[in-house]
Amino acid sequence: MCPPGPRQRFLLRLLLIGCLLRPVGGALQAQPSEAAVKAGFVYNFAKFTEWPASAPGGHQLTLCLVAADASGLVAQAIEGRSVQGRTMTVHRPARADEWRSCHIVYFTEVDERRQSEVLRLIRGLPVLTIGDADGFAEVGGVIGLVASAGRIQFEINAEVAQQSSLKLSSQLLRLARAIRGRQP
Repeated sequence: MCPPGPRQRFLLRLLLIGCLLRPVGGALQAQPSEAAVKAGFVYNFAKFTEWPASAPGGHQLTLCLVAADASGLVAQAIEGRSVQGRTMTVHRPARADEWRSCHIVYFTEVDERRQSEVLRLIRGLPVLTIGDADGFAEVGGVIGLVASAGRIQFEINAEVAQQSSLKLSSQLLRLARAIRGRQP
């Protein structure tokens, strides 16, 4: 298959942007907040990720938050939504063993020690990690959100995704600002 041309890439970006804005509120907002845009990204990353059959959870897809209070919008926008026939639930783990039941871990606070601890606890497990901190994909996260020129973009660490037995959609890989490691 040939790589997409400029027009196809443009259409793919429009499609993703439309998907990103849709889950945060029924109608399109003139200027969605940064938190609303990030909630859309998190939701759509789940739509474009495939977990192995061995991943826990049955009919649920659990989003775990390492987050400041501003993440209430993420929880509100995602809780109860359906992704790949599974209902999304939101959890804020208090104990180390609870992180193992997460499908997605979203880091919004930049506490490097806490981030390192959680990444260490779930290393090699089928968990999609998403973070707001600069260089998140470089330090072992799967997807790092990056603010650039007033826009939110993302970087992917494909090697960590592969080590976690996650399959990221080729559409998602094409839209990433940067991809580290090999493509799964």
